[in-house]
Amino acid sequence: MMKKIIGLCITLLFLGLIFYKIDMVNVISVLKLFHVSYLPYITLLYIIALGLRGVRWKLFLGNEPKYSWLHLAEISTVGTMLNIFIPARAGDLFRAYYIGKVKGEKKLKIFGSVILERLLDGTAIFLILLFSVKVYFSTSEAINITTTLAGILFLGSLSAAFVIFRSPKVLGKFFDLIENKFFKKETGTNNLFFKIKHHALSFSEGFSVLKDNKVLVLSFIYSLIIWGLESIVVYFIINSFGLVFPLSAALFVLTLTTFSTMLPSTSIFLGPFQAAYILALSIYGADKEMALAIAVVHNLILVMIVSVIGLSCLLRYNFHPDKNTLNG
Repeated sequence: MMKKIIGLCITLLFLGLIFYKIDMVNVISVLKLFHVSYLPYITLLYIIALGLRGVRWKLFLGNEPKYSWLHLAEISTVGTMLNIFIPARAGDLFRAYYIGKVKGEKKLKIFGSVILERLLDGTAIFLILLFSVKVYFSTSEAINITTTLAGILFLGSLSAAFVIFRSPKVLGKFFDLIENKFFKKETGTNNLFFKIKHHALSFSEGFSVLKDNKVLVLSFIYSLIIWGLESIVVYFIINSFGLVFPLSAALFVLTLTTFSTMLPSTSIFLGPFQAAYILALSIYGADKEMALAIAVVHNLILVMIVSVIGLSCLLRYNFHPDKNTLNG
């Protein structure tokens, strides 16, 4: 309940900032500039990106034959849809529960692979932001220094997470050390420490693919391709209004809006998403009305694509499961 209240407050705060002294007549006039002819290209590229997420997730799960990249892509899309409409990343939990149940895997192991996906996505997005800053703000020493320091902190923390979870043996030795020092006499399975140890080791199995450097590199390449496609999608959406913005504008929009979805908010990321859009395009001289109109169309298009695919998959797997899909 508290998270919902916080999310609502954040949404109202950002909406207040967005609609403060805004000319809705100009917003509507910009909306009318949208060229529907761009929709097929936007839809196709975004669906390809969703499909590649299934290919990458299969890599995270050891590329085992029992997993179908298409099935994983569909379940990933369902998870994305649930994340859009339900708070607290419910879609990520759904993915872990569903695949774990259907494939007879440890649900925490699957959840670990989902978190690994998020970490790689975060890395790719941050590198895109770093690239954009270096290109667009190459003459601003303060911004470059700030971005570099943030990068060191972010990538350092990420590297530490990879080292900790890359090998279950390393994590196991850590828990064994604590167990021998503090819980040697405790043998009951109900002990809180042993439960934490069991869950942590199961979770770390989702990171076990990191032991294979080839898989790690390939996964990262897929991440860059996925976000590269999404950058082009944003570029098409922005320029579908008859405006001429460089690709770097799409990169700023993509990174800032992606980071904005991490903030608590109501459904469809209402508030933070639009505010991030306005901030990103203001760098290129776009006024608030223009940026808001583009943000509304952007959000609407992607939500509709994800919802149509996600809902059809969710209904199909709940009520009419495909035998081949469940077995392989």
